[in-house]
Amino acid sequence: MIKVRPAAALAAALLATVCATAAGCAPGDPTPAPLPGAAGQESASPSAADTPGPSASASPEQPGTEVSLADDAGLGPILVDKQGRTLYLFDGDASTSSTCYADCAAAWPPLTTAGFPVAGSGVDDGLLGMAPRTDGPAQVLYKGHPLYYNALDTAAGDAGGQQIDQWYAVDALGDKVTGG
Repeated sequence: MIKVRPAAALAAALLATVCATAAGCAPGDPTPAPLPGAAGQESASPSAADTPGPSASASPEQPGTEVSLADDAGLGPILVDKQGRTLYLFDGDASTSSTCYADCAAAWPPLTTAGFPVAGSGVDDGLLGMAPRTDGPAQVLYKGHPLYYNALDTAAGDAGGQQIDQWYAVDALGDKVTGG
């Protein structure tokens, strides 16, 4: 038995209908070809900038990166990955788009995902989202904040990046933790 989310089923049916009536669909490819006269324009599918809210579109069949809460870093309940590694936000990110690339991303690796992020224990799934990055997979968002690791945190419970410059651990509400 295949379980399909109602919204995903509706979207798949709509895409199949559009593809069936549009010229240029390859067998098994639900993406319609650009309409005549649309040369130089972007595809009709919405981009992350066109999508309301903090999340970009993801395949509902592919599970994403899990985000949970833990209380073993001495900061109270904070966001962690599946292995218990502390997750951070950067106050320099003014929107859902990351500003941390190259050397910054080497020191503060982004939490990325292939599918829509999964809410683990204590996490509000309504605050999870994802946004595209220019250097690889989509980045996980929480309350619109791109999430990162600190490269020096090597084990569950490490929080060495807390309050370094504009970097903060993230609480259950998606706000920066200022204690610690």
